[in-house]
Amino acid sequence: MKNILVNNTYVEDVRRVLKAYDFSALKKRTILVTGGLGLICSSVVDLLVIYNESYNANIDIYIADINKSGFDVRYGDYKCVKYLPYDAIKPIAFDVDADYIIHGAGFASPELYVSKPVETMLSNFNGVLNLLEYTKTHHAKRMLYISSSEVYGTKDSADAFDENKFGSVNINMIRSSYSETKRASEVLCKAFSYEYNVDTVIVRPGHIYGPTASPWDKRISSEFPYLAAHGKALEMKSLGLQRRSYCYSLDCAAAILVALMNGEKGESYNIGPDEVTSIREMAQIVAEAGSVSLKINEPTEEDLKKFNPMDNSSLNNEKIKKIGYSDCFSVREGLTHTVSILANLI
Repeated sequence: MKNILVNNTYVEDVRRVLKAYDFSALKKRTILVTGGLGLICSSVVDLLVIYNESYNANIDIYIADINKSGFDVRYGDYKCVKYLPYDAIKPIAFDVDADYIIHGAGFASPELYVSKPVETMLSNFNGVLNLLEYTKTHHAKRMLYISSSEVYGTKDSADAFDENKFGSVNINMIRSSYSETKRASEVLCKAFSYEYNVDTVIVRPGHIYGPTASPWDKRISSEFPYLAAHGKALEMKSLGLQRRSYCYSLDCAAAILVALMNGEKGESYNIGPDEVTSIREMAQIVAEAGSVSLKINEPTEEDLKKFNPMDNSSLNNEKIKKIGYSDCFSVREGLTHTVSILANLI
């Protein structure tokens, strides 16, 4: 597969985001990103890399990730980006004095929540604990933790979640290995801010999609664009009526940098667009973008174990908009670009 940073549509999308924001507060800073090759954090790194090139920002970027070969393909030609070997389950083995730390590493696939619940929990909680200790001892200005909208659990009302309203999480479900450790990790961030005066800020992304997703990511908003880009028919295993806050990865990356610069210490911020979209509507847009068919079938019992139990996980984004975020892409535009970019990369 080609490097996405040579794709004209993607690079233009990155430049569009950069024109919409003032990231000058990050100039001449050192930024450490864990999980920097993943769906969300590679988009963050891409913004920083092209910001460096376009605005002479002199940002030093460190990617802490388990995938060295993936780093070489994606960022090996960029002197401003350096690699650090990192496994979120293991103790930290590097020594970098970063101004800002963005923690996005960890298991992020419903298949793994069920097949590897122990590793899911350890990578989430221990990974956060180790980074908080690192932030404390290295006197970083701030650590931003990328949590998840799944911390909200399920609720009866149809209202979008704001940052202070929570539903329930069924701890009898093995899939809750993900949402429960995300909840615990958020409390740990707040505890470090309260007890040790470590500056932390938390973001809760909704359902993020984009061409930076892994081909092996089985979340529907990642898998369907890849299938459509290959000209393959899409098959849904539910009616797809659940409501979601589908957000283009570059909009999500911009929101993360806005929260990093402007967020209040100890606060949490939802990341999602103004639009609320059903799973079925998302799938229809993707099918249209790839000129492929969309089928709806009954789920198997194994499929049901992996499903997100939240019927309406839409997010209220008013809080992050107050500190400077705004959508650059509509859901239709972002999904259409995603399929087009992936088709060009194959």
